Amino acid sequence: MAALKYLLFTFISTCFLWQCASMQSPSGGEKDILAPTVLRSNPAQGETNVRPITIEIQFDEYFKLQNLQSELLISPPLETKPLISQKGKNLFIEILEDLKDDHTYTFNFGNGIADFHEGNLLKDFCLVFSTGNHLDSMSIAGKLNSCPANFLPENSIVAIYGKDSLRKDSTIYLQKPDYFGLLNEKGEYKIEHIRAGNYELIAFEDVNKNYLYDGATEQIAFCDSLINITDSTVVDLWLFSEKEELKLLDVLANENGRIHWVYNQKIDSIKIHTNPKIEFYSKLKKDSLLVWPSYSSDSFYVWTEIDSHLDSVLVKTDTLETTKLNVSLKNTFLKSKSNLIIQADAPIIAIDTAKIKLFSDSIPLEYSARYSHFELILDFAHEGAKDYNLIINDGAITSTYNNKNDSTKLRFHTKSSPQLASLNINVKTTKNYYIELMKDDKVLGRLYRDEELKFTELLATKYKLRLIVDENQDREWTPGNYFQNRLPEKVFYYSEEINLRANWEMEIDFNLAD
Repeated sequence: MAALKYLLFTFISTCFLWQCASMQSPSGGEKDILAPTVLRSNPAQGETNVRPITIEIQFDEYFKLQNLQSELLISPPLETKPLISQKGKNLFIEILEDLKDDHTYTFNFGNGIADFHEGNLLKDFCLVFSTGNHLDSMSIAGKLNSCPANFLPENSIVAIYGKDSLRKDSTIYLQKPDYFGLLNEKGEYKIEHIRAGNYELIAFEDVNKNYLYDGATEQIAFCDSLINITDSTVVDLWLFSEKEELKLLDVLANENGRIHWVYNQKIDSIKIHTNPKIEFYSKLKKDSLLVWPSYSSDSFYVWTEIDSHLDSVLVKTDTLETTKLNVSLKNTFLKSKSNLIIQADAPIIAIDTAKIKLFSDSIPLEYSARYSHFELILDFAHEGAKDYNLIINDGAITSTYNNKNDSTKLRFHTKSSPQLASLNINVKTTKNYYIELMKDDKVLGRLYRDEELKFTELLATKYKLRLIVDENQDREWTPGNYFQNRLPEKVFYYSEEINLRANWEMEIDFNLAD
């Protein structure tokens, strides 16, 4: 009996111990949301009179590198990228060149370090030390604007170069800056720990991340005077694309019997020369010249002249294909005192109004018509809110080489006054300027300083507004030139989108100081 009790006790005890020793799922806990913390560094933060060969940083936990070679920003920049390694909870940065005397160095780690398990980023960590006996404390800050478009490239940097004169040379093409900084999401920059002195201030789009300006393929901004940094300095800049040397990229014999010259920049004016017996139509469209010649021979030459730039091409007439003429509406919303404009993709040389029908609610309307080289213009009485159909039957419009249109149906509409809005703008400045109203990066209207600054009959929606300071009064935005130390004409965007409501007249103050 005693033996039986002993065996029973042994069995129960064994089961109990096995249960206690069995693997159980962890109960869990709070998720780690903390980034690695720096415990110590060599050199220490803010240390002076140091010239490290290897920088060592110890963290409180295991970490991983997230493309640190690209994320690490060193100012002043080094000629050779340092070697980066890690061992346990320690990060090592081996410097492969001599550091400059009496300079404060900033190592900004960007988003290059995260904790090993959860990937929590160590943000805004900078290690600062000096090879001299003090830390430089000067700074420069400001905002980088873009013109004429309101868009800043991702790889933009702001840089300063120590100089005694503002002589424009190849420094920014061949030499890395003495100090540089990046932009935040608002386009603001700040460069800290700068030595007092005179500097040239530059910003540029660093496409290949070499800290050098590579010419007109990258955008640039600059200050037209030296900056004397003796304290905290604030300077705003305007980024733009320098005008490249004019180049003809291609000449195409294209559809609708046209010759298409493609240049590397927008063309404002051009002279065309050819055989006096050859007549032609021409049109400039951004970076392109389009020419429709009336030819009677198998081949002929055409010369183009832009300033002193000459290009010639031998045109073989059998390469000039002809197709149907295409037409489209310039706008689908027609204002009360506006004519309807139909755009053609080739010259218009004749129209047959018997084949052009205009309807509203299936009721035919009378109109008068005229045409220019590339536009058909209809004038008719219209008011209130209505929908319209314009039917341009087959062959109603004739172009060069007897090309004609296919049958086309175009729809457009008008609005009543209570459905529309208007915008009054108050500007206080002594500068010459014009204002542009924009929607989806398309310019819808322009007003000049000597006009009433009021946009009328606007659809109820959101718009953007920009003001261009027209220094040379040519009524166009003019880019700058670095070597000529000529700044671009400044472009100011209204601080927010303008939301217009129906039957509402809105008034705003456009203050350039804001």
